[in-house]
Amino acid sequence: MRNWLCVWAALLCAALPAWTYGQTPPILEASGIARQGDSLLLVDDGWRGLYYRFQLKGEKGPVIVLDPSRLEQVKLPQGSLATDLESIDVLNDGRVVVLSERLRALFSAKGVIADYDAHLSEFGKRGLEGVAVRPLPDRASEVAVLWEGGYPEYQHVPAQLRKKLGRRSMRPVIEIHRLNAGEQNVVVRGSRLVPLDVPRPRGREPKAQRFRAPDLVWQRQPDGRWGFIVLLSSENSVQRPHYMYHWLLRFSADGKRIGQPIDLDAMVPADLRGVNWEGLDWFEDGERLVLVHESHPNPKAVAYVVQLPDEWKQSAPTKN
Repeated sequence: MRNWLCVWAALLCAALPAWTYGQTPPILEASGIARQGDSLLLVDDGWRGLYYRFQLKGEKGPVIVLDPSRLEQVKLPQGSLATDLESIDVLNDGRVVVLSERLRALFSAKGVIADYDAHLSEFGKRGLEGVAVRPLPDRASEVAVLWEGGYPEYQHVPAQLRKKLGRRSMRPVIEIHRLNAGEQNVVVRGSRLVPLDVPRPRGREPKAQRFRAPDLVWQRQPDGRWGFIVLLSSENSVQRPHYMYHWLLRFSADGKRIGQPIDLDAMVPADLRGVNWEGLDWFEDGERLVLVHESHPNPKAVAYVVQLPDEWKQSAPTKN
């Protein structure tokens, strides 16, 4: 028995990433990205209480290899409980914030910034996935957090609910609220909820494709009002799910679709088709977006820069 345990332990150690305590852990499951000046900020939902800074050296894309030797680990001293980090952005007062799906809260280096109500709780591994910040006067911020929706993961739905709710898709929802400069420990109540009118491909659930929404950015629409560009990914809910669509789509501030989607699989290199895109931000305000994906099926950690078509090039919020 002991020999088998030794063999098992050796195999496990060989499979783990080659890093030791004190080193910068590698990006394995990139889940969020933001641009701050000449740096990309990234979170990985496998690590708690930290984010990464990647200093750009003139890279313009479309593919930016996230070389581990150039990754700087930034710890959140009061954010060690911030688990399952899904998104990252920068408030208008300069604070870097990360979004914890597990705790449904927004964290900074000093701890909790905003605590969200139970209607944004995780259900069947579906929960808060994206955060986007729009600057307001007096260094305040308008914050949008995105509850992803889509099919819940059946095996993670409570057993007593599986037959009724386990294979029914849910609509993504955006919650919008204000944060004043320096504000901390805010309990978000009574804010604006915006259900997204995501497309519904033909067919009956659970075999039909349905969309979840992993991330978003603010964008100014042609009429001057603010809306969103949302990252969408579809799957069905069968024993072995099939993942089909990977899109960018515009929405008005009240959740209505605008125009036609951008099909990411039609523009990316062959080795990036079908990856699970998880993070989205502006690379160049109003002109280009930047995305990151989870490692499977492409283990190489890269960021991908998307050039927007002319009809999409509206004003983006100017960041610090």
